Amino acid sequence: MQDQYPDIMSRLIGSMPEQIGALVVSGAAGAYVRAVFAPEASWKRRMVEGLAGACGAIFLGGLVGHMLDSLTGGGSWSYLAAGFIMGEGGIAAIRGVRKLILERAAK
Repeated sequence: MQDQYPDIMSRLIGSMPEQIGALVVSGAAGAYVRAVFAPEASWKRRMVEGLAGACGAIFLGGLVGHMLDSLTGGGSWSYLAAGFIMGEGGIAAIRGVRKLILERAAK
């Protein structure tokens, strides 16, 4: 099984759509930037926020990347930009979306 692991990972990465790969890479970069410049004193808290930002990049970044791509026709660059933005500001974006959804549900 140990010998098959690199082969399995290379096939998995190779079969991923180009946009998902762009979101993963750029989301991780955005989360890293957030963790470096975060005002949190605790590295554990920075890592958790970075992980949340990366998750936001993967899930919300796809939506934003699709919107950017349809507006600009930028292709993978749209997904890279969206992933980075969501990775860096993913927590704020998630809070904003939750607030929007919860306010609509309350009305």
